[in-house]
Amino acid sequence: MNKKYVLKNKARFYIFVLVLFVSVFAVFSVVQAYGYKETELKVIRVNSGDSLWAIAEKYNKKGDIREYIYELKKINNLNDSNIIAGSELKVIIE
Repeated sequence: MNKKYVLKNKARFYIFVLVLFVSVFAVFSVVQAYGYKETELKVIRVNSGDSLWAIAEKYNKKGDIREYIYELKKINNLNDSNIIAGSELKVIIE
């Protein structure tokens, strides 16, 4: 005893499918994917009297300032915290 399904109202079925499609499309187009965000870098010129700590205080918006200084040293290939006035330094924009 297999039951056969008969579509009695085709217009209602097509409207249902259209609404379903639009709803699914709206949900997937609105949802923002949170994933890997590449770090943005900005090149600044070091002024007389600047230190890595002062630069880190200015550009670090969140997190530990010591970790930010470590990242600055790694990005700029610095062996120590000495920087020379007039040189260019890459900083992380958060």
